[in-house]
This record gives sequence, structure tokens and C-alpha cells, in this order.
Amino acid sequence: MLPTPKSFVSRSGALGEYEGTGWRYAEGDTWHVKANRKSRHKHARAYVVRDGAFDPETAIANEKIAILSLIAQWEAGLPDTITDVVDFDDPD
Repeated sequence: MLPTPKSFVSRSGALGEYEGTGWRYAEGDTWHVKANRKSRHKHARAYVVRDGAFDPETAIANEKIAILSLIAQWEAGLPDTITDVVDFDDPD
């Protein structure tokens, strides 16, 4: 069984036609993102984003711009994002 990570950070937000949710380990720099057009909730695509590179590399240009902009907002801690930090070391 894998060890439980100390903590992770999750965020959600919207930009233009796109909305997304993402998470990363607090100690890491790789985001795990699900994004979709606001009008197509059932068709979210999942990506792993690290240093601007997407895996899988199937996102279209507008989607990449929206996701990278959301990640920049999340990392900057701008007030328009919904923030949820889970710390497994502190159960409260």
C-alpha cells in the first residue's frame, strides 16, 4: 500500500468558455486537471500539466490557454478561485 501524502491542494475556476478543477500535492509542481467547456459538462478531459506541458497532448490551443491561465491564478492565490487545502497531518 502506498503511503498517504502529507497534503494536497485542490482548486476550481472558470475562464472564458472553459471551467476546470485541478489538484496537486502541496510539495509538488504537477497539476492534475479536468477541464471542459461550460456548455459540455459531461465531456471533461483530464490532463497532467507540468511546466506548461500537457499529458496527453490532445488539448486544443484555446483549452491550453484557459488551463494554463487557471493554473497561474491558482498558484498566485487570486481571490476568484475556490480553495480547498487538505492537510492529513491536521485532522481538524
